[in-house]
Amino acid sequence: MCERLIAALEPQGVRVAYLKRTHHELDLPGKASGRAWRRGPSAMVIRAPGRLQVTVPPGDASPRELLDALPRGIDLVLFETHSHEPFPTLLSQLLEPAPGEEIIGRWALETVDSDAAAAVEPLRALLPVDRDLDHALRAARDLHGGHLCAGLVLGTRLAMHGGALLGLDLPDRKKRLIVAVETDRCAVDAIQAVTGCRPGKRTLHLLDYGKLAATFFDQWSGEAVRVATKAGLRDLGSGHASTGDRHEQQKLAYLSMSPAELFEVQTVRFAPGQFDLPGPPRRRVTCTSCGEEVSDGREVTTETGPRCRPCAALVGPR
Repeated sequence: MCERLIAALEPQGVRVAYLKRTHHELDLPGKASGRAWRRGPSAMVIRAPGRLQVTVPPGDASPRELLDALPRGIDLVLFETHSHEPFPTLLSQLLEPAPGEEIIGRWALETVDSDAAAAVEPLRALLPVDRDLDHALRAARDLHGGHLCAGLVLGTRLAMHGGALLGLDLPDRKKRLIVAVETDRCAVDAIQAVTGCRPGKRTLHLLDYGKLAATFFDQWSGEAVRVATKAGLRDLGSGHASTGDRHEQQKLAYLSMSPAELFEVQTVRFAPGQFDLPGPPRRRVTCTSCGEEVSDGREVTTETGPRCRPCAALVGPR
């Protein structure tokens, strides 16, 4: 059944993962990989024609552990199992449903081809309406520590909208994008996860004006747009959904509202100086007070030579 579902869904652009617990050995008898694994490595990677296999020590075999091992970008997981699990189920005709089990289809070996064809639409109905948004939210949630709050949703939507306005694919892998964010709260993690920009790569600048806004700058074209949340959005979001508490209502609203309802957009001029660009440090000096190195023009020029900002503050006017 799973073989036929994979063959039907993947050509439709649905990225499918297959999970299974097995009692079979994974290595061929007598091969070096099996002998090496018996020595107890922390991990093993084997590249074979048409396949890359990563092996790690088994954990508790729980569904959560197996799901956490999947790469990002998966749309649908087919979990072949003989036990009841808390997921929508395509159940064999040989079995009776467990109490409370959500059955979305039945199948038998004798009719597996037609059963698989009939199961495609119920499976597609489980997919998010916007799979790109779903993938982005998952990446943001993972970076944020597993919690999905309203601020993280807004940051995800804001980052995706900024990239779309500049016509950029996200995450940016061509080193085109610089983002300057104006907050230091949850949305920053979302913007970092979605865009691929990082403070350590000098492609994510933290301005911290206390505003949920960000400027997106395309280094190749020179275009820049500032995307900011609309005034009064929190109150608007609270009345946009009817279920859950205020925070849950806001989160649901931010997921369903259009970019035009969520954001104000401005075309702006953004010209980072030479000391703010990605790449190696343009200048290094030594603080004449503490002797520590200061990079990229962050020093303060004084009558007695360059000083780092903390030292300059100590010797400055009181």
